[in-house]
Amino acid sequence: MFKDKVVGTDLIIYQDKNEFKYTTDSLILSSFVGSGDRVLDLGAGTGIISLRICNRFKEVYAVEKNEKVLKCLEKSVALNQLENVINIIDQDIFSLKDIFETNYFDNIVMNPPFYDYDNIKFDTIAAKHGFSLEKSLEIIKYLLKNSGTLTMIYPTFRLAEAVYKINQNSMRVKSIINIHNEVYKPSKSSIIIAKKQANYGNTFRDIFVRNNGDYSDEMLKVYENEVLL
Repeated sequence: MFKDKVVGTDLIIYQDKNEFKYTTDSLILSSFVGSGDRVLDLGAGTGIISLRICNRFKEVYAVEKNEKVLKCLEKSVALNQLENVINIIDQDIFSLKDIFETNYFDNIVMNPPFYDYDNIKFDTIAAKHGFSLEKSLEIIKYLLKNSGTLTMIYPTFRLAEAVYKINQNSMRVKSIINIHNEVYKPSKSSIIIAKKQANYGNTFRDIFVRNNGDYSDEMLKVYENEVLL
């Protein structure tokens, strides 16, 4: 376990060299999360998103069941004295109906931790990670307030599947942001912003991590923890 800086803040995060560590995608995702009263961070990992957005909400609920990264998250919350803001839920996301009433959250953010885009095999994801998009969206539908916002990341080449399944759960995609590592490279991951009980109609946007080798202006804003909505 080692200490690292939460980019764009004065906070510290604990990470484990042998476990999942936060990625650039996590930083970008957090810059597309708005503000409100309550937010749910599904699959929080070591807590990078919860820590980056904790000053935008009155209450943050970080859900994680991996014991090793959970210890990092607990130490990070304690070190930064955020126990009154970030609430750690040591549960599988599919048991959240037993903890929270329906329509409880203004915002839900989801960053599934299984992305190895060059080798991803969707038929083994559920077995290896216990992740099911369909079941996750059912839980999100239950927990999210009407007009509440879901912000999630998903492989670009599976966007049609994600949009279809989001629509099946009474949510409508309002914005899709494709993430490119370089201006000349195709997108491998995309951020989806959806609202519950909203009308159809969405926008498309691209964000580039680098522009001919240098960090793009938008990426510099991400590193400052600015909101890009």
